[in-house]
Amino acid sequence: MSKLFFLFLLTNVIAYSQEIKYSDLSNIAKRSGVQYESYHASDGQIYKVGDKITIGVPSTNKEFSFIWTAQTLLDVLAEVPSYYATVSSSGDLSEIKRIYLVGTKRAGFSVEMITKGFNLLSNNYTISFENALKSGEIKGSGMSSDEALMELKKAKEKLELGIITQEQYDAIKTDLIKFIK
Repeated sequence: MSKLFFLFLLTNVIAYSQEIKYSDLSNIAKRSGVQYESYHASDGQIYKVGDKITIGVPSTNKEFSFIWTAQTLLDVLAEVPSYYATVSSSGDLSEIKRIYLVGTKRAGFSVEMITKGFNLLSNNYTISFENALKSGEIKGSGMSSDEALMELKKAKEKLELGIITQEQYDAIKTDLIKFIK
């Protein structure tokens, strides 16, 4: 009996401590609902439970399409519907609490995250991560292509002015090139 319990405990710990990669989503055969510790996103960044993300701007004029307010247990019991986050959520800083897989093998899988706000006025959110990232509804921890290009141009100007060395410029370029598309 104790061996069976230990095996059960070990498999649950291993299942929770896994990481998932964007590139693996099309080949996944696991069921949805599996939780992960980290996610290697399409922007090249690794997002982990405990990391902070910033809510961007809605993809429509009034509300977000891929971010909705997370329901509390009381909301579920009172049958309060969840709703899409509104423009007032823009700029909110939120901490990743759960990373999990949703979908089916037939329809395809995607990654969703549950986040928690940092103050009483901040909401908790459920985020369809890749869709929100691509639409700008969340600001990734990486840089956008335009931001990286602008930083690289600034570094080039500093190099030309003699403020930084060629080696420093090359190091900056190596760091930024992965964001430029």
